Amino acid sequence: MRFYLESFEKHKAEGLSAWRAGDRSEARWHLLKAAEYLYRLAERTEGELRAARLRSAGELVGLARRIRLARGGATPAVTAAESSPAAAPRVADGSAPTPADDWIVRERPTTRFADVAGLEAVKEEIRVKMLYPFLHPEQAERYRVRRGGGLLLYGPPGTGKTLVARAVAGELEAVIFSITPSSVMSKWVGEAEKNVTALFAAARACPRAVIFVDEIEALLPSRRESDSPVMQRVVPQLLAELDGFAGRPAGLLFLGATNEPWSLDHAALRPGRFDTHVYVGLPDRAARATLLGLHARGLPLAPAVDLAEMAGRLDGWSGADIANLCRRTGESVFRESVERGSERAVGPADFAAAHSGLRPSESAADLRRFAGWRAGE
Repeated sequence: MRFYLESFEKHKAEGLSAWRAGDRSEARWHLLKAAEYLYRLAERTEGELRAARLRSAGELVGLARRIRLARGGATPAVTAAESSPAAAPRVADGSAPTPADDWIVRERPTTRFADVAGLEAVKEEIRVKMLYPFLHPEQAERYRVRRGGGLLLYGPPGTGKTLVARAVAGELEAVIFSITPSSVMSKWVGEAEKNVTALFAAARACPRAVIFVDEIEALLPSRRESDSPVMQRVVPQLLAELDGFAGRPAGLLFLGATNEPWSLDHAALRPGRFDTHVYVGLPDRAARATLLGLHARGLPLAPAVDLAEMAGRLDGWSGADIANLCRRTGESVFRESVERGSERAVGPADFAAAHSGLRPSESAADLRRFAGWRAGE
């Protein structure tokens, strides 16, 4: 619950900030992610709070849609494009809209692997298995290395799987189609299979595209444990789209991210579908120091603050945990400065105070379960 709430607040704040800065593509992506986390919170609550969260999530989705439809730098507003498909503008990559444009986030990320702190082994594995065949097609053909295919990113929450997916698209200079299972399942009741078909059709229309599905286990759950008639149709449809990637356009790559790889339908994990499984684990000490620097950037830090030393005390903390630590520290000093009427620098004691009230989001038992799944692949 805490992770979903903090993720919702983070994406909402970044979405509104990007909107004010005029970056509509980034704003829409963050607002839709905020809505997704709020929907997940609503599913775990009841009564008036549940209803309020559902309403707020719907408002965020509506705002994201108006941002896509707004032209120029104007404040998003309801326009004729919302009621007339013919009036809808062209999307960010310059191609004509498709029926899937209502619910798919489509953009060209500028994120690169250099923007991803740590995870060097992850990035190298992806380069060798997924990027090099795209970037060196003649050599790939000579050695019979197939381009495209499926890549499963799995690991604890808050470790950067979404950022890695965006960086893959950025490295390939590809359009990324970023969707959530709820958008596929709930946009048109009874038409989830058509949504899957529309998604892949829209991606295949691009010279080079990445389809990214966060929390893929919700879209490809084990059919042995699901009695949903909808999922009994959607899972085979998605598997059929994944089948035979060698016969698909060479510029199509499918990425799924999950915190629960053991919940995926077993048929999705075989070669020809998710060919590559990459564990995105917790950051090492060097990466934690980098993350502390990123999230503490802009804070008035006292000279005594030693981020490298602090990183040594955060073993087992995810990137999201570290972001939360920096945010809580800044909020505490901000509140004190307002109450005292004078500002001061953020010192080691402030980080220590915030650290004492927080715990890493992943337990040792959770990490052992990931290790067991990796060993049993």
